[in-house]
Order: sequence, then C-alpha cells, then structure tokens
Amino acid sequence: MRHRISGRHLGRNINERQSLYRSQLRSLFTNGFINTTDAKAKSILPLAEKIAAAAVRADLNSRRYIFTFFQDRNVVNNIVSAFSATFPGQTQNFTELKNVKRRQGDDALIVRLSFIKEVNSLPKVISKEDRKTASDKIKKSFGGKKEVVKKEIAKKVTVKKKAVAKKETK
Repeated sequence: MRHRISGRHLGRNINERQSLYRSQLRSLFTNGFINTTDAKAKSILPLAEKIAAAAVRADLNSRRYIFTFFQDRNVVNNIVSAFSATFPGQTQNFTELKNVKRRQGDDALIVRLSFIKEVNSLPKVISKEDRKTASDKIKKSFGGKKEVVKKEIAKKVTVKKKAVAKKETK
C-alpha cells in the first residue's frame, strides 16, 4: 500500500532525482522543449511552471529562485528578459505536453514538454561543432602549435587567479 507516499521517485535517490530535474529544466529553458518520458515530464512540470511564473514577475526574489536551478547569472537574466517579453502579465499555463511516440525497448510513452508560445532569445547551448571551430580559430591564431595554445591558456588562468587574489586582499 502507498499510504502517505507522495511524489514520483523515478527509481532514483533524492540527489540523483534533483540532478535529473535540474538537467531537464536547463534543457527545457535553453531549447524551448524536451522529449522525455511521461513520468519525468509530469515530475518537472510544476517546477517549470513555477520558474516560468517567477521569470515573468522578474523581481529580485524571483531571480534568486531561478538562480537556485541554473547557477548562472547570464542564463537567469536571459530567461527573465525572454519570458517577461513573451508572456507579459501571465501567471500560469506556460507549458504543454504532447504525445510523441512509444519507446521501442520498454513501450514507455515519450512526450514533448514545451512552452505554449515560442520564447525568443533563450540562452543557446553551444554545439560540439561550434566549440571545435572556435578551438581551431584559436590554434590558427597561434600558428597551430598546441604547446603555445596551452601556455596562453595557462597565462590567462594565472592572470585571473592573481586578479581574484588582489580583490580578496583589498
């Protein structure tokens, strides 16, 4: 009997479940949609609604609440600006679920969790190809030598550490 047991455990302990929720929410808010199982989508749906409602409010407490999920100030600012422009004055019903297919291995229902409107200017995830082209540009600017690139990166890291150490001593 499941008396007084609430919520979905998804076969995970609390830490695994929290990191699953955070990664799925980050994907949802960066891409605008995710394809996942029905149980996982229904588990993160209330959190996604709360984050979206907080982003529309756009006050300091809301930004701090959103920051607990994303830990990046730029991502939080982008989400708040995008949602306050797309859903002005709306307080609920930001997301929708659509059935996509049944997974072949275990016949689990796969759904698409998305926002009801297209949200513009969400923070974009950098793909592996974009990272590779950026690293190639850096290598070309230093003559293609890996040792030089590593030294330059090490210089930048030490300069940043020195700057942080100076700020802490002041």
